[in-house]
Amino acid sequence: MIDEVSLFSCTFLTQGEKMKDHVLKGTMLTLALLATTSCAQIQPQQTKSTPSAATSSAKSKQQIVDLLSRYQQAMRHADMSGISATLHDDVVTTFQGKLTARGKSAVLENYQSTFQEMDFSEIEYLVDDIDVSQDLAVLSTYHPAGSFVTHKKDHKRIMDHNRELFALKKVQGQWLIYRYMFNQTPEQAK
Repeated sequence: MIDEVSLFSCTFLTQGEKMKDHVLKGTMLTLALLATTSCAQIQPQQTKSTPSAATSSAKSKQQIVDLLSRYQQAMRHADMSGISATLHDDVVTTFQGKLTARGKSAVLENYQSTFQEMDFSEIEYLVDDIDVSQDLAVLSTYHPAGSFVTHKKDHKRIMDHNRELFALKKVQGQWLIYRYMFNQTPEQAK
């Protein structure tokens, strides 16, 4: 009986009212599906979002930007101790044109040889994205169009169209570079 009444009453709705009714039902269905999906994915300790979680994420992102700034300054000045201070002990790097380096010592050797060949005093890292999940984060960066590095042997300026991907790990409250790779693609320059 209720279905017949509902169906009967809908036939007397104007076209605009039918559209509103349809949109309302669609919205309610979507919200119900989202609520069901969200509830199924929530783990017991994550049942409610708190302002402190948002503050923690913002704080982590700022700490990551600060880490990138320290790394950039160390690169600009070929500062090996500055580079070392940004690296996790178990860091792994994949530099374009070089073999994968594993561990802080091997990675620092790659930086040292790179600094002997190239001058990065004008390098600039721009943040493309930061994604934080507890004590791990992914940072993607790029160098703006018109960026250059200088080859020390012949003083030739070379276009620098790097894109970087950093995996970061938080250790004792400090974000460190855990994995790092880059490539150069002029078409990606922004």
